[in-house]
Amino acid sequence: MCVLDETKECDNCMECETCDLDPGKVCDNCGKCLDIKDFVSIKIDKVVRED
Repeated sequence: MCVLDETKECDNCMECETCDLDPGKVCDNCGKCLDIKDFVSIKIDKVVRED
């Protein structure tokens, strides 16, 4: 089923993959459309596993 119109079967139109801010661009998950004011990130440089 289509994620934008639940009454329509998916026909691979790719409208759901279109950028909301630039209709000529495929969404690359940049997050600019989310309008997040405070964004914090943590860089993970090592994972320690205890087996």
